[in-house]
Amino acid sequence: MKFKAVITALMAVGLAWQPAAQAQEYPGSRPVRFIVPFPAGSGTDTMSRMLLEEIRKATGATFVVENRPGALGQIGSDHVAKSAPDGYTVMMSSSATHSSGPHLVKKLPYDPQRDFTHMARLLTFDVALFVAANSPHRSVNDLLADARKNPDKLTYGYGSATAQVVSATFVRAAGVSIRGVPYKGQPPALTDLISGQTNFVMADLAVGLPQAKAGRLRPLAVASSKRSAVLPDVPTLTELGISGVELQGWTGVSGPAGLPPPIVEWWSRNVAAAVKQPDLIAKLRDMATEPAPLPLSQMNAMVAEQYKVWGQRIREAGIEPE
Repeated sequence: MKFKAVITALMAVGLAWQPAAQAQEYPGSRPVRFIVPFPAGSGTDTMSRMLLEEIRKATGATFVVENRPGALGQIGSDHVAKSAPDGYTVMMSSSATHSSGPHLVKKLPYDPQRDFTHMARLLTFDVALFVAANSPHRSVNDLLADARKNPDKLTYGYGSATAQVVSATFVRAAGVSIRGVPYKGQPPALTDLISGQTNFVMADLAVGLPQAKAGRLRPLAVASSKRSAVLPDVPTLTELGISGVELQGWTGVSGPAGLPPPIVEWWSRNVAAAVKQPDLIAKLRDMATEPAPLPLSQMNAMVAEQYKVWGQRIREAGIEPE
């Protein structure tokens, strides 16, 4: 009997130790699926790959980027929320998936706080108003004058929850009536803008800037509290007399709820280390984003606060959940 009791006790200790040991060995040789809830080529996709490359070089970990776009980032986010909490399915979370998007649907399939483990913040970013290079609108005032002469004739495209909210907030603050056209991502929204299918697009600077540098788009204003360092000659909407549109987006790394603490700490530590690398800092700033790591202890509070801020702006803009 004593022998059986000893064996039983040893087995119990072994079972209790096994998850901790696995977490300490994480990720080992097993690839980590990194879900990007937006299309390939989007700003979120590009940033994700940059970040993962830095972490790969530092740790030897293997990552497989999987784009799961659609429903303003909800499809990919829901997939992660329902994944096993073993650290092998994580995502690039953002203001679109966890701050603004949740307020835009009547039946969100996940809770942006309860169903996730928020592990690290990568950066913050601004949104700009873009028109096609050959657009007759040379300024925001030109655009608004046209909208006032032709109510409901002009259109804007949006390919993320962030862009939808900023666009609607801008239209409301300007006191005009312009119809919104949804897209599955920001790249297709900008493609149609360039071809003349819409009149303007509010997009992340990281997504629109390359097209602007290539001469296919023109930025007319930025929706931030100050001018962008990469677009110093482009005014803010506030400077143009349109206030209340200052909204800043963010991206980070999240996983399903219930992740073991060692795995959470692994991601928090390695994202913070990656964001300190001069090469990654330069790349992120070249994309008009600002590296903004945040201590793990502050992540949940940040997500909760941003959820509240974006929810208030959405209600003020009169956007109804669909």
